Amino acid sequence: MTAINSPVILVGENTVRLSTLQEAVQSCDRSCVIVPDIAALVSACEDSVSQLVVLVSSDSSGEILDQDNILKALLSKYLVVVHLDSPSVETVASYFRYGASDVWFDGASQKDIFESLSRSQEIAITRIQRNEYSGDLEKTNLELQESVRLLRQDQIAGLEVQKSLMPESPLTFGDYEISHSVTPSLYLSGDFIGYNFVLGRYLLFYFADVSGHGSASAFVTVLLRFMIGRVIRRHITENDHAALRAAPEGLLEHINNQILATGLGKHLTVVAGCLDTETSTLRYVVGAQLPRPIMIVEGKADYLPGKGKPVGIFEDAVWDVEEIQLPERCAVVLLSDGVFELVPDKELIDKEKTLLQFLGTSSNTIENLKDALAVDFIEAPQDDVSMLLLTRGM
Repeated sequence: MTAINSPVILVGENTVRLSTLQEAVQSCDRSCVIVPDIAALVSACEDSVSQLVVLVSSDSSGEILDQDNILKALLSKYLVVVHLDSPSVETVASYFRYGASDVWFDGASQKDIFESLSRSQEIAITRIQRNEYSGDLEKTNLELQESVRLLRQDQIAGLEVQKSLMPESPLTFGDYEISHSVTPSLYLSGDFIGYNFVLGRYLLFYFADVSGHGSASAFVTVLLRFMIGRVIRRHITENDHAALRAAPEGLLEHINNQILATGLGKHLTVVAGCLDTETSTLRYVVGAQLPRPIMIVEGKADYLPGKGKPVGIFEDAVWDVEEIQLPERCAVVLLSDGVFELVPDKELIDKEKTLLQFLGTSSNTIENLKDALAVDFIEAPQDDVSMLLLTRGM
C-alpha cells in the first residue's frame, strides 16, 4: 500500500540535525527522500493524500507559522509531521491547530518515532479511504443531479401533457359559464378537471383528486381523462340523449372497476355531474370529495347534499345520483381538499363553515374565487389547490 511503503519526504536544509533525523526514520525500516524546501516538495510529491512529509523547522516560537500562508496551506493539504527543537506548548498547539498530524522533538526516542510513523500510516489509510469516499460521493452526486435533471424534464413534459388535456377555460353557453383553476404543489398534479358541452344541450363535468402526489398520481389523472372521454364519445356518436339525461349514473362504478383493474394502488375522490341546460336540471354524484359541492344563491353559500365512497378501493361499490334544479342566478363551486390548508381554523367542521363565509359573495368569476382564498399568494402549497366554478346568470 502506498501509505505504508512510500518513502518519507524530509523537508529542510541538509544539516547534522536533518541527517540524524534521516537515520532515525531509516532505522524504522522507512526509506527517505530529502528536499530543501516546500517548493521542491510540491514537485517531488505526486500524492498529497497519503504521502508522509516531515518538516524540519527551527520555529520554536510559532511566529513563522502565524505569518506564513504557504506553510499553513502545506499543513492543511499534506500529511505532515513537524520536527521542532525545544518548542513551547503554544507552538505545538499552533501546528496541530493548522493540521499537523504529529510533532517531533529533538532527542525523541526511536520508539517514539516508530510509534508516530505507525500512527501516520493509519492516518494515511484513513485519508485515502476518505478521498475515495469523497470521489464516490462526488460521482454519486453528479449522477443524482443528472437523474434529477432528467426527472425535472420528464415532469415538465408531463405537466404540459396535463395542461393540454385540461378543458378550455372559461367555456360559455347561453347564460351558463364554467371555468377552473389548478395550482399544483409539485410539477405534476394529482387533481384533474374535465368538462364538455355535448349535443348542444348537456354539460358534462368531473372534478377528481387522486391520492398521493407526483408522477404516479398524475398518470392516473391522464388515465381518468381517457376513460371518461371514451364514454362521452360513445354517447355523442350514438346521439344517446337517454343516457345523457340519466348521466352520471353508472359512471363512478365504471371508473372504479377500471382503476382497480390497473393494480396501481391508487384511489380518488371525485364529483361528476351532468347539467341539462334546457331544463336547468343538475344531476351529480359525490365520491368522498371534501369539501362537498357548494351552491351560492343571492350571496349565501351552502353545501349540497351527497356523499359516497372513494373510487378505486371497494369492489362492487355503488354511488347515488343527486338531482337539483338550478335557480336563474347561482354558482356551483367544487374545491379540492387542498383549500383546507388555506383556512386558518384547526378543526375540519370550522374550516367548512369558514369556506362558506369566504365564498358567499366572491364566486361570480374564477379570479374572484381565487382572490377569496388567496390562492395566488401561496409560494409553496402543501397540497394541490383546485377549483371549478359553474355559474348561471352571473
